[in-house]
Amino acid sequence: MFGKNRKKKEKNPEISGESSEVREGKETVSKKRQGVKKAKLFLCLSAVFILVLAAVMIFTLASFNQGFRKSKKLSGKIGEQCEKAASYANIELVSSSDFSFINNLIPFDSLAESERTTSVYGVKIPEWTIFCSENSFGKLESVTYCDFRILSKNINGIKKSERIDISQIPTGSSFSEAESVINMKPYQVVYSENSTSVKYKYYCKDKQSDMIKAYYIIVILGKDNKVNSPVIEEENDFISDILQADNN
Repeated sequence: MFGKNRKKKEKNPEISGESSEVREGKETVSKKRQGVKKAKLFLCLSAVFILVLAAVMIFTLASFNQGFRKSKKLSGKIGEQCEKAASYANIELVSSSDFSFINNLIPFDSLAESERTTSVYGVKIPEWTIFCSENSFGKLESVTYCDFRILSKNINGIKKSERIDISQIPTGSSFSEAESVINMKPYQVVYSENSTSVKYKYYCKDKQSDMIKAYYIIVILGKDNKVNSPVIEEENDFISDILQADNN
């Protein structure tokens, strides 16, 4: 009976050999360990996120440059049999596109195009296309690369704050010097045996008329990859083209 009424003895820190300071010390160490674990977990998750982001960026960049790389490699075999050149560039050439707009864009004998599509002025087309022309002997004569993503945001091309001063690209300039002045990706690149023509398309607001104007810039390079003739600039009156098409 006396066992029922007996109160449990409270644990005496001094008897157990553990003071309150020791307990507090252990709790502090435990919290520190938890904090370290959380920090390590955060660092691991951050590292995984960075790796995934980097992989996505690398894939996107590779995809963006894929057509350009293939066209450049293909152009290295100009003058050889078209089939052999295509095999060298690891590219499959077909006689026509599934997109009627592409078939009517420029004359060609065969082409290759991106499996991914974009929209230009409401028209669904491949992101890029490589057009090939061959001579009567079946040898590759020219390669034309078109990047339609340049026109996906605006049919007039890339937006610029002001008109590009092409006088800063004199004949004899290197291509890198020309690129630093133009500072945008080309819309079209045409490779032939003796020269390469690089075409850009952009638009800006005219400071005098306060109107939006669109321009083509064409840089022609020789075999030495230097500008071998005056840079060409053409104004592209997109609105007039649309109105003429509507009237016809």
